[in-house]
Amino acid sequence: MLTPPMDPETLNATVYADLRVKLITGQLKPSEAVSVRKLAELYGVSTMPVREALRQLASEGALNSAARKAYRVPDLTAKQASDLFFVRGVLEGAAAELAAPRMTKRILAKLETAVGKTHACLEKRDAPGVLLANYEFHSAIYQSSDNSALALSIDRLYVQTGPWLAHGIENLVNAENWLGEHELIIEALRNSDAKTARKLMEEDAFWSVELYRRMG
Repeated sequence: MLTPPMDPETLNATVYADLRVKLITGQLKPSEAVSVRKLAELYGVSTMPVREALRQLASEGALNSAARKAYRVPDLTAKQASDLFFVRGVLEGAAAELAAPRMTKRILAKLETAVGKTHACLEKRDAPGVLLANYEFHSAIYQSSDNSALALSIDRLYVQTGPWLAHGIENLVNAENWLGEHELIIEALRNSDAKTARKLMEEDAFWSVELYRRMG
């Protein structure tokens, strides 16, 4: 339950941010209906900030809005999911290339911490934890690209693809395949090897592209 702030805009932003995490970590599943009333009860708020947060997510393509202001997580085809992961991979590759010469010890340490979290969650078969650590890893890189438009585009794709990445690692592959190229990416970034960082980042995302392409 959230403790409602006095400022309605802050309250809306808090609900919006938490729903984004639920999408990124697959706590909201493909085609799942999203109840305004149930979410308001969960957060301990009125329906107004919940509706506003859902409207914002719908405007960003993370949710579908239906009749009478009902909301649902998109039910994508395998090709649609594959296409989203393809775009994400291309953009993340570009972001990694831009970020490579801008790496600092602080950012590299943050990446190492995210990998450690990933391994710990992997041992527990904690899929949401793996996905949150994965997001922390990737966002630290694309936020270092010094290109805010690129970073925003990738960030929105993470919200759109989260339910499908979760579906893939929970239902379509063995847990041993959850971990991607993260250690190699860190090494490339540490060496300011922009081309290798781009290649590895694209490969990391294209794993999901191929997974859903084979299902199409």
